Amino acid sequence: MEIHFKGTNYELPSSVSRHAQRKIGTLKKYVRKSEEVVQVYVELAKEEAHASDRIWRAEINFDLDGSLFRAVAIEDTIEKAIDESVNELARAVKTTQEKKRDLTRRGGATIKSLLRGFSS
Repeated sequence: MEIHFKGTNYELPSSVSRHAQRKIGTLKKYVRKSEEVVQVYVELAKEEAHASDRIWRAEINFDLDGSLFRAVAIEDTIEKAIDESVNELARAVKTTQEKKRDLTRRGGATIKSLLRGFSS
């Protein structure tokens, strides 16, 4: 898994990048071994001219198996923004994989029911 970082209006300290790498590393459980080359693009930004306290933005693009998953979170700390965007990505990837699995199972069940009709 290749992780690329970009800081916008923000000098990216090593502690924040380590935190992001650790959190993004939890997404490895959704990657099959045949998909070793996974690209992750992380943009961490400090928003300017905000009236609220939520000024930190984390945007993560996760390229998995030809599908692009994107999550954006704006929070009051950069760590919370990273955590929220990773959680959003995990939900999206899990939902997509469950849909694919269910479609495969339904297709297999349909073929099995058709074959039962021919075996008489």
